Amino acid sequence: MYRSPKPRQSRSIGRVISALVFAAAPLRAAAAAFPDETYHSLPCRPTIACTADFVPPGVVELEMGYIYRRLGIGANQHSAPFLLKLTLADWVQFQFGSNGVTRASQPAPAFFFDDVTFGLKFHLVNQSDYFPSLSFSTTASVPTVTAEGYLRTYDLFLVAYATKDIRWLHADLNLGANLWRLEKPVSTQAWAALALSVQLPHGLGLMLEGYSLSNAAPISPSDAGLLTGLSFAPSNWIVLDIGVDLGLVPSTRSASAFIGFSIIPLDLWDTDAEHKARAARFIRHER
Repeated sequence: MYRSPKPRQSRSIGRVISALVFAAAPLRAAAAAFPDETYHSLPCRPTIACTADFVPPGVVELEMGYIYRRLGIGANQHSAPFLLKLTLADWVQFQFGSNGVTRASQPAPAFFFDDVTFGLKFHLVNQSDYFPSLSFSTTASVPTVTAEGYLRTYDLFLVAYATKDIRWLHADLNLGANLWRLEKPVSTQAWAALALSVQLPHGLGLMLEGYSLSNAAPISPSDAGLLTGLSFAPSNWIVLDIGVDLGLVPSTRSASAFIGFSIIPLDLWDTDAEHKARAARFIRHER
């Protein structure tokens, strides 16, 4: 979940989420379940590009990490981003996240909790032999508490996702538009990211990503980079990662380093299909 999106909670948002939960798909009430090997995490972190695919409806997925950046002005920046995802139905997922607690040095020390983001991601089609999975998302960003060195803006992020498995290679392509500072003349930033990954034995994985963001100064300067990392999945429902990101625009950022994890902590409800699958497994076991 290495990105710079931004939400503030409100009662109206809660009503919208509740309505989507009940209207998105016919569900049967069930006790919350903890993950086992039948659950498969689909992390976005640590790359900028994210998958077009969802975990099943009712499944909660949490991504957290730590990022160190060496900025172009010689400052060191530390942040602890997170992204919480809840799939409401096969075709829609709610997302809530932030760059989290952020600390920076130079030109003046800064310490703040960065913008909060919330939004919906819509899955359009599953991948086939010749075509990728496709999704798109709309995410709003709302500033938090005023602090020294913290620029408070209201923003909107639009992203299109394509995901394809080509034999042993997994590819995620994202195209996005960041609409910064909605309360004033809007600064638009276009961006693209392509992440490639391969699975190795013993739960290991390698990833490589290239990305580029256009200039939207003074809110968000141009940036580009080449990211590489190593992942380890001790179980299907948890993925650990570590890596580095070489900045290609020295005036913005020279390098980054990251470490983090993605985990499925809970399954809140089952769909009809999951009930039938569990029933079939129970019947086979009884026989």
